[in-house]
Order: sequence, then C-alpha cells, then structure tokens
Amino acid sequence: MKKVTVQYLFGGEISEVDNEEGILFPNGKVFVAGNGELGLYEAQLTDEQGVVLVDLDRAGDEYMREDPSVLIDLLSAV
Repeated sequence: MKKVTVQYLFGGEISEVDNEEGILFPNGKVFVAGNGELGLYEAQLTDEQGVVLVDLDRAGDEYMREDPSVLIDLLSAV
C-alpha cells in the first residue's frame, strides 16, 4: 500500500481541483476519503510518480457502494 494523489477523469477532462489523496493497494484499487465520503475505485498508473487516475467515464465503479465489506476483504489481504 502507498499514499498517492488521485486524479479523476470525468466528461473527458481532468480537473486538478478534484484531486484527492488516496491509498493504492497492490491489486490496483485505490481507497479515497474526501468531502465526507469514502470510495474504492479501480486505479490506473500515470507517468507521474505517486499519481493515479480514476476513469469515471469508463470504469468508474465505486466498489464500496454495492458492498461495503469489500474494504475489509481488501485490507485483510494485505
């Protein structure tokens, strides 16, 4: 696990204002906590060290919305 900056692609654009800190897991999922909400997304590595991308236009499933226990499973696997 490592701390990363999370960028979001939405509507074909990335807005730096929406960047959040997150924790990247070895399986490519990133956990974020911002604006009073928690999220778990599929992350894509970028060319920039310590920055990942969440493509909300393509694969923007928020895994904890469907099953909050997925975070427990993810943490127990580390």
